[in-house]
Amino acid sequence: MDKGKLEKLNPFHVTFLIINVIVGMNLLTLPHSLSMLGYDQWWMPVVMCLLAHLTLFPMVALCRRYPGDTLFVINEKLLGKWLGYAVNGVLIVYGLLMVASISAGYIRLVQTSMLNTSTITYPLLGLLSVMIYISLGGIKAIARFCILTFFFTFWMLYYLQWGFQKGNIMHIFPLFQVNVMEIVAGVHNGFFSFLGYELILFYYPYVQKKEQVFRHASIGLWVVCAIYVFVLIASVSYFSVWQVTQVVYPILNLFKAVELSFIERVENLGIGLWVFLVLSTGAGYLWMAKKGIDRWRRKNSVLHLYIATIIVYFSVRGPLPIPMEILLYGNGSIYFAYGVILWPLVLLLLHAIREKRGGDTL
Repeated sequence: MDKGKLEKLNPFHVTFLIINVIVGMNLLTLPHSLSMLGYDQWWMPVVMCLLAHLTLFPMVALCRRYPGDTLFVINEKLLGKWLGYAVNGVLIVYGLLMVASISAGYIRLVQTSMLNTSTITYPLLGLLSVMIYISLGGIKAIARFCILTFFFTFWMLYYLQWGFQKGNIMHIFPLFQVNVMEIVAGVHNGFFSFLGYELILFYYPYVQKKEQVFRHASIGLWVVCAIYVFVLIASVSYFSVWQVTQVVYPILNLFKAVELSFIERVENLGIGLWVFLVLSTGAGYLWMAKKGIDRWRRKNSVLHLYIATIIVYFSVRGPLPIPMEILLYGNGSIYFAYGVILWPLVLLLLHAIREKRGGDTL
């Protein structure tokens, strides 16, 4: 468990935290999310990566002005105690919502593809229990798990070669057959797959080489972009536009084309390994929510981690109607994320006003 503000994250930790927390979000459904762009979807990760860099600038700029504080502390310094409490409460809800969204998405996938006759209770309990175990070690343990997970799952990209062998890579041409409004819609639908880098606002105090954090985070973002482009080119080569539109998990369907003598269903192997990426992402957001509760109660307690997990469990397991789940875990979470990503711009403005007034808290 983290105790104090020890600078414990080296450059590799930062880079792999960025990569794995992002990739665990929505990679399996990314081709479906960008289906309105047709065959032009393969270059969309470059656009989203550039947008992520634009929003990363103010995040790092804010953190450099408060190098020893998380976003929870910065909010209270710039907004005052009570307004800062309120904003921190919203951030805690955001962290819990992201954990619930990730967990619900993966558990539903497992239920529909592998455990058709079972309820989600035991798989969900197992998933959340492992998230707790990882989060108990603090942000450094999560970073180490991200490094392990990357090399444990990265090799699965090798099997995408069947998409190129049995498809037609010339589907990627001609380029730019979409208009501006379709690009905007594609960014909105696909940007969920780039979420995770905003957690830098919370683990920045733990970074050793703070002056290089933008560079290391940028490397992570471009690695994610390269992975996404490769996956989307394989998907575009193998599937028709209609298939990508209709199939929710195109990557798993592509794995069905893989022919190996020692494995009958490679897609089940992919689902099994995918849990490591889900755990990386979920543990990151669960740790963030726990830190928020710690700040709320002015007490660093492991009990807060269990409280956060219980809330996530009942939000996923609870009797929410399907339309409400789609609204909450779909549009609700992405709009929530927009607010968190753009929030540093507001705080930078408040910081400038505060300095002009002589350093008084607003």
